Amino acid sequence: VPGVPRAVSAKAGNKKVTVSWKAPASNGGSPVTAYTVKATPGGRTCSTKGATSCVVTGLKAGTRYRFTVT
Repeated sequence: VPGVPRAVSAKAGNKKVTVSWKAPASNGGSPVTAYTVKATPGGRTCSTKGATSCVVTGLKAGTRYRFTVT
């Protein structure tokens, strides 16, 4: 099992946010090939095929969100 993504940051845009992170310190013995970011509330997501950033769209202005990278 890989470690958790590190140094997660977010940059707000107009009804979207760009979430960036660093790869886990340990990959658990296999390359990490994909990541998913989930916004709470609302459940909006974005996925990558190994990239360490993605854009979550469809967010509501004025709403406070928490982003989880897996």
